[in-house]
Amino acid sequence: MAARDDSVIRGSLIASLIFLVLSLALNFFFWSWGDTQAETAAGAKERLQTRDSELREMQSQATLMKAMLGVGGLSQAQFDQLTSSSGDDPEMEIIEQNFARDMALFGPEVDPQNRNYPALPDFLVNAIRNRNVQYSQARDEATQIRSTADSDIEVARKAQEVAEQGRDAANKKLETEQAKFAEDRQQMKLTTERTSDSLQKKIAEFTTYRNKVTAEINELQQLESRLSNTIENQRQELVRLRSTNFESTQGLISYVYRDGNVVTINLGSADELTPGVTFGVIDGDETRLQDAKIKATIQVTKLLGDHRAEARVVAFPEIRYPIIPGDQIYSPFWSPGRRVKIALMDNIDIDDDSRPDTTEISSMIRAAGAEVAAILRTDGTREGTFDSSVRFLVIGEAEQLDDQAGNASEIAAVGKAKAEATENGVTVIPAWKLQAYLKTIDDSLTTPLGSAVRGRDFAPEKSLAPKSLPNSLPKIYTEQKERVQRNNDILRP
Repeated sequence: MAARDDSVIRGSLIASLIFLVLSLALNFFFWSWGDTQAETAAGAKERLQTRDSELREMQSQATLMKAMLGVGGLSQAQFDQLTSSSGDDPEMEIIEQNFARDMALFGPEVDPQNRNYPALPDFLVNAIRNRNVQYSQARDEATQIRSTADSDIEVARKAQEVAEQGRDAANKKLETEQAKFAEDRQQMKLTTERTSDSLQKKIAEFTTYRNKVTAEINELQQLESRLSNTIENQRQELVRLRSTNFESTQGLISYVYRDGNVVTINLGSADELTPGVTFGVIDGDETRLQDAKIKATIQVTKLLGDHRAEARVVAFPEIRYPIIPGDQIYSPFWSPGRRVKIALMDNIDIDDDSRPDTTEISSMIRAAGAEVAAILRTDGTREGTFDSSVRFLVIGEAEQLDDQAGNASEIAAVGKAKAEATENGVTVIPAWKLQAYLKTIDDSLTTPLGSAVRGRDFAPEKSLAPKSLPNSLPKIYTEQKERVQRNNDILRP
């Protein structure tokens, strides 16, 4: 009986030891697993914080770029920070420093909220106009001073003549009445001496005044020279800012129809858009518009609402650069609420028929939404106003003018117009560049047959084999033929 009890006790002890060992092993497993999960969670949290920091930095940069382009504004403290900030992005730091330098061109009267790149050209133009007014006033003041000086000289000369006449009369009277009027002679002598002293005093006063006027004229001439230099520097800066490079986009692609020939944009009648305006299509992710690539060209055909219009594709994109919703659109000759002014020489021949095509080009400009502000004729006359508000001066091809006697006057007129454009800060462009923006493409495209047949006009039959491109793409992206955008010009002829 006792032996049986010992056996039971030993069995219980063994069972307890086995349970203890299993418990220790299980606790170690759970501890190791929990430590691994904690490390994984800490790493994920750190990566999330890094991404959040990068996102906030990109959002801050985007807000700053919008403020530079006139969307929103910056305080004076933010402007001061741009010149001394040192971030982790060297390129963004250079952009901020260049923006702060350019905005320093604004005067202290301009609120920091209104300092941006779109407002800078108008400010410089107004500054030039103010300098011109100041120069005109200074010139009028100099003219008035010269007139006053001449008048004073004439008065002094007449006074001298009167004094000399009085002296002579007194001497004659003294000679004829010397005996009778001895005392009066002495008095007359004193009177003559006083008159001579007065004359010498007036001559001295006139000399002092003439020297003063001469000094003032020299100062005005120096001021005129300084103002002329200032106007020239500001004119050159205005020409640089009003180059033919991209400035800002005006709208976006809203929808692309399945065949890819027609799109809708977010501009309409409320934006003063008219049919015929031509836009270049730029990728929606582009931020530096001066370096952006134009991948296609569209032309407005119908207004659908206040901020909606239909346009046809007149220069198709390459397969790798399709038009998609969200792409930006740009036109150098149209802007919401204003018309771009263009001046024309009247000797432009775009169809090589030796006859001016001024009327046709004017119609193309108005159809594109721009304004023909002036027409400059080769005989020296002009129609309209040609001033600093004009954006472009369009001239004919240079090779069409030679040194022949018959073209001498025409060459001189073109040179005079270009010089005047330079003085007013107007950009001079040839006629072909204007056509690059305004030329439309004929819709009546035909496929030649017979001996003139072209292989590119007949697409191969579709294969059943797998393709790299999806079968649902429009034909303009899978079967490119003609009218493909190949350069960075809008409809270049």
